[in-house]
Amino acid sequence: MGSVRPGMRHVWTLAAFAAAALAMPLGCSSSATSSGSPCCTVSEGGTTVCLCGTEATNGTSCTSTTAGAGCTITCTVDGTTESLSGTVSASCGSTSSEGGAPGDCGYPDGPCCTDTTACTDGCCDPTTMECVISGEQCSGGTSICSGTTCQPCGAAGQACCPGEQCTDGCCDYDATANPTCVAPGAACAMLGGGQQVCSNGSCGSCGTAFQPCCPGQVCTESDTICTTMAGESTAQCAECGSPDEPCCTSGVPCEIGTCTAGTCQ
Repeated sequence: MGSVRPGMRHVWTLAAFAAAALAMPLGCSSSATSSGSPCCTVSEGGTTVCLCGTEATNGTSCTSTTAGAGCTITCTVDGTTESLSGTVSASCGSTSSEGGAPGDCGYPDGPCCTDTTACTDGCCDPTTMECVISGEQCSGGTSICSGTTCQPCGAAGQACCPGEQCTDGCCDYDATANPTCVAPGAACAMLGGGQQVCSNGSCGSCGTAFQPCCPGQVCTESDTICTTMAGESTAQCAECGSPDEPCCTSGVPCEIGTCTAGTCQ
């Protein structure tokens, strides 16, 4: 990428910021110092961006303009222009946008700050003392950045590890903003008003014939029974009451014949 001259050292993060924070082809990054022009600060997707006046490099031009208490950062690349609205600030200071610049602290993959907030977004990994983005794995492979701290992941009741992985059971990513591991046979979050259960490594519907049993070994469909069929490792709801089917445990055990050794004959 080459060297970046001091007054423009953050413009090169434009594409990375846009992809990560805005899912747009454009976005602007921080300038190191005020150029005498009003500075504009924008916060999107957990990333703070600041620009004072105009910066340009490698075919990209970004300009900050103000209107009352509000302001706009406008960037143009290859004839395409995008604008971001923000708030007027006195200066941009010496910090950078997402990714930072060599020597900056508090930004993802950079060192944690020691005299202010450790990381502007995410967690300070206590082992490496580097900033980690929320949802990414901390060092050691058994913890994940959740909120502002690295927390254990993978076991039931803990956050899912990156990639929606759990050491046992299922990753219930419908539960909350922070996906949680659920033990086999335990309830997952309701989806569309229907009960879900952790079975065979994933959360899914339960309670009707040929589906896993709901938590507590419950089947919600009539004439079904929760049982572990031959060759299966998990309990599922099976039809009952007809010849060669399991005997029902509620109502009439068998519609035809008698219940012998748990099977309708």
